[in-house]
Amino acid sequence: MFVRVEPGDADSMYMTADEVIDTLVGTTSKNGNFLLDIGPRADGSIPEIMQQRLRETGAWLKTNGESIYGTTYWSRMAQQGSLRFTVKPNEAFYITSLAQPGSQLVVDAPVPIKDGDRVTLLGHDRPLKWTRSGGKLVVDVPAGVGRHAWVLKVALS
Repeated sequence: MFVRVEPGDADSMYMTADEVIDTLVGTTSKNGNFLLDIGPRADGSIPEIMQQRLRETGAWLKTNGESIYGTTYWSRMAQQGSLRFTVKPNEAFYITSLAQPGSQLVVDAPVPIKDGDRVTLLGHDRPLKWTRSGGKLVVDVPAGVGRHAWVLKVALS
């Protein structure tokens, strides 16, 4: 799963951190298992480019891992465009955007959110302002926060 067949320099043979994270999030949202094949050299060392991608993925997981670990797929839908959904039963609902959101993230899905529920962006220290408009969830997103994939958490009440 880690090696791609593509012409070009040696680095293009490997998934980028964005691709690893996108695959991890997508697989989790579909209730799958993600096996990442890291092939060591004959001497047992891991190529530097693979180490770098694993470190970047690990840094993302340090901030956003709660949307992956201990979650399951959302039975209503796994994805919508660049959005992926996961659930921690009776605790939280997660919306992961694989594309950098603008100032607002619009979710046209039946998100299980009620008045008074708290929406946060993992890695950001304050609750976000949200509204419903025409059946869509609209969340104001702060600028300059996050990298690779952005995770909104709806704390279920």
